[in-house]
Amino acid sequence: MKLEERPTKELLVLHNRIADKPAGPKTFATRGKLVTRIEQIAAEKNIDLASLGQPKKPKATAKRAEPKAGFVETPEANEKKPRGLGVGALARAILMDPAGYPHALVANMVNVQIEGAAATAKSVRWYANDMRKKGAEVPPRQKHHPADMDEEQSAEALSTVRVVASVPSDG
Repeated sequence: MKLEERPTKELLVLHNRIADKPAGPKTFATRGKLVTRIEQIAAEKNIDLASLGQPKKPKATAKRAEPKAGFVETPEANEKKPRGLGVGALARAILMDPAGYPHALVANMVNVQIEGAAATAKSVRWYANDMRKKGAEVPPRQKHHPADMDEEQSAEALSTVRVVASVPSDG
């Protein structure tokens, strides 16, 4: 058996089986020192390392003669379900819209489009922040969606709007 090819964890288990005093994972500074110590102990105690280092075969468990009462195996239970609902992908796509929908509105849009989704404004904010960390240029968000504004917020938003005189068209 070549000790140098064995993983350190196996070497440590082997050492603890043959040594008088067990060692921990930080006892030996290097694998080489651990291998040397195992060889030293084996030589002192006349132990055949080839027979000790064989990995143990796992024992097979006994099969049940009868299934559990009330348990019926359905074919759907064995099928692998796709990972996730696609909430993150949809939220990221909506976040990239130049309209800059507020996070709460994006969460509502995701929840309406995906059955069983439970997106929140906080989770949508996380997706936006994650995209920014990865270098994506996420459009800026509106503070509030106009439908969610009260009178004061609406008046404040409209105060920045300028009325432009209509230009007569050639008609």
